[in-house]
Amino acid sequence: MKIFVQRGRRRRLPASLLLLLCLVLAAASFGFPTQLAATGGRISVVQAVSQEVPPIFRFQEASAPVTLEDFAQSNIEKLSEQAPFKEWASAKPQYYPLGPGTHGWLVNVMNGKQRIGYMIISAAKDGGYVLSEYGAGTYGLPYSLSELHRLLVQQGLISSTYSGTLELTALYAPLLPVWKLKIDGKLLFIDAAAPQILPWTLSQADNALKNTTVSVEDVTSKKATVPHTAYRTGGTDDPYADLLWLTSPKLAVKDADSFTAEIAPGVSLVFQAAGRNELFGAPFTITGYQSWLPTEKTADAKTVLYAATGAGGKRYLPLSVLIQSGTLHKLPGNRTASFN
Repeated sequence: MKIFVQRGRRRRLPASLLLLLCLVLAAASFGFPTQLAATGGRISVVQAVSQEVPPIFRFQEASAPVTLEDFAQSNIEKLSEQAPFKEWASAKPQYYPLGPGTHGWLVNVMNGKQRIGYMIISAAKDGGYVLSEYGAGTYGLPYSLSELHRLLVQQGLISSTYSGTLELTALYAPLLPVWKLKIDGKLLFIDAAAPQILPWTLSQADNALKNTTVSVEDVTSKKATVPHTAYRTGGTDDPYADLLWLTSPKLAVKDADSFTAEIAPGVSLVFQAAGRNELFGAPFTITGYQSWLPTEKTADAKTVLYAATGAGGKRYLPLSVLIQSGTLHKLPGNRTASFN
């Protein structure tokens, strides 16, 4: 940056103008965008005003089976009756296959060209479908191409205007969305929920992604359930903000009732899978939940619960898979709970 100084009478600049000039010069001395903090999807003002994603950062929409489309549309309609999903009422779904294999689909919920939510739907062994996870929002959700682009630029792997060749594949294992990226001779695996490069070799990735188990205890295409309004505790959504949870014993959570007894206003729970955290994108906090109730009162009818996690509690994961995969620990807080 060149600064020209006019010779002659000197004029003192007002203090407020000097302060503004200093801030502008300081900002110009740093590269954009700024480095992402490892906070599981938090976004700053600078990050929000991100550069446009180059056209090469795209993955192809595909035709989904009619039965899957019916299940997805049914879930969109049901969720749109409850906060924070009411914007889904007039939304349109887009379908993308998830590997490995063809046992899963990413369903982006679109308002025009803007994504306002997502669902991941997996194939069940009985031939039906399972709602593996879902969420609402315009940022901080899994499989964000803009966040992937930003991460690669910040890590120095590409320039902000990169126009080379790359091969991008969306993969999924329970609780862990993954990008598989081949770029300039490099093979990378990237956590697609809280963007960071995973320290995986190809064989490690193959082993991690073999876990394709889904729970038929969750919302499925073969049983009728309806969601209730989502609940948020107001607790912290950053597991690294306070590490006291490391000293708390694991909670005896085995079902929806025992879970809701533990999570209270101002409280966060932390999920971890000791020795296997990277396989599940853990540790992460749980700051709320949404219940799905059966429409028919039968002897085996159970409440299905999805736990809210991520920045602002936008991502909903099945409690059944959390219980099967790791442990929950309590992190006390002092904020106020709310219904969305």
